[in-house]
Amino acid sequence: MKAIRVLSLLLALLLLPLPVRAEDAGDSPLMTWYAAGEEAREAEMEAISRAKTHPCVYITTLDGRAILSRDEYVPSVIDVFNCPEEFRLTATGGVKVRGNSTATQSEEKPYRIKFDKKQGMLGLHDGEKYKSWVLLRSYWNLAPDFMAFTLARAMFGTERYVSDCTYVNVYINGQSMGVYLLCEQNQAADGRVSVHEPKKGETGREIGYLLELDNYPSDEHPYIWIGEFPEVEDIAGEKRAIRGRCYSIKSDITAPRQKQWIQRWMNGTFTILYEAAVNERPMRHGLNGQAVYAEGMHLTPYEAVNRVIDVASLVDMVILEELVHNYDVGEGSFYMAIDFSEGSAYPRLTFLAPWDFNWAYDGAADGGYYAVTFQPEAADSDRSNGWMILAMKAPWFRDLVRKRWRELRESGVLERAVSEVVDECGSLANDLGPDQNWRIYCAMDIAAFVRGRMEWLDSQWLTDDE
Repeated sequence: MKAIRVLSLLLALLLLPLPVRAEDAGDSPLMTWYAAGEEAREAEMEAISRAKTHPCVYITTLDGRAILSRDEYVPSVIDVFNCPEEFRLTATGGVKVRGNSTATQSEEKPYRIKFDKKQGMLGLHDGEKYKSWVLLRSYWNLAPDFMAFTLARAMFGTERYVSDCTYVNVYINGQSMGVYLLCEQNQAADGRVSVHEPKKGETGREIGYLLELDNYPSDEHPYIWIGEFPEVEDIAGEKRAIRGRCYSIKSDITAPRQKQWIQRWMNGTFTILYEAAVNERPMRHGLNGQAVYAEGMHLTPYEAVNRVIDVASLVDMVILEELVHNYDVGEGSFYMAIDFSEGSAYPRLTFLAPWDFNWAYDGAADGGYYAVTFQPEAADSDRSNGWMILAMKAPWFRDLVRKRWRELRESGVLERAVSEVVDECGSLANDLGPDQNWRIYCAMDIAAFVRGRMEWLDSQWLTDDE
């Protein structure tokens, strides 16, 4: 028996994954390139570890190629070090530039890593392994995304997905790129946004959809259109028509009928919200997904909306977007999920996965409502969010917002989240260096803005009057 146990142990050890090294990868051009500079690179990493406080992500590209494309991944070896031994990593994959306007604004570009095999990164998301990870710019004000993600996790808990994240020092082919925010890719995947994606040949409409309100639709993902709706008056008294919007389908579909179904269903859902909020008229979905009057069902407007929308998720998203004043909230990076499969996690349209806050924290903290009112119009766009504007018109929705706000304020989770951001940004002083430490003060300005917003929202939502 002892011999059998020893043999089993040896077999288990042989099956353990080992770090990727050139000698394990045969004649791989990538690993041959990596091995040629391995000794010097390891010495460099040791020197970096002595100089830096936070973990480091070191990218070595094949032949030292520059990472310039948003479409093509550059073959790379990704090293993670200056961290607890259990999180150290050397693995192969590809790296490309990600984002839209942020990809062209400066040399500090955001990147997407796609490993060849699923990998965990620095214990994020409880150590779960995924192929896709993101390196977001930290910007001049250091904490726009980190603040929003931290607030969202404090509010959403484990009920709805929010990207986990941590600050890292990034190097590409020996060049320091500065401090980045390592976070998860917003995607349909088990443990991230867990919607049922159809297998090959599965053409039914009982599947899941991850959707993004997207002002940059492209051929990379199929997209649908939710049409324009008649003029409404927001809670600040401004009247305007609600513009149509494109929504990219960020999960897999395998048949045209699936796209046709979700377009009808989403237009029907928006109509149900519109009629409930504007005309106090309950509606429901017809057999083909369109909105029809809910005659004989004795539904209140709230009940009609809550049958098809996870209203609690929209309440939380309204509060988050009001806290940070995200000017881009109605144009892009606004995610939602619906899953029609049996036993789904999202049987109603659920708002989740907040993303992209580099246009947030603008204006006066006590300057009034932002996300739930019409945004200032530009020549070619209107960044207003119709979901939030319509919902906030309904008295029952405003009551839910006020109730949820009181819960959050009494629990102290929002203030603790802001303090966490302040402490974490303060810990970056050594990594930023003396020439960049002014960015910490900019992060403190973000914290001050959010605290100011909390005070102003208290004056609106903790009173007995509307």
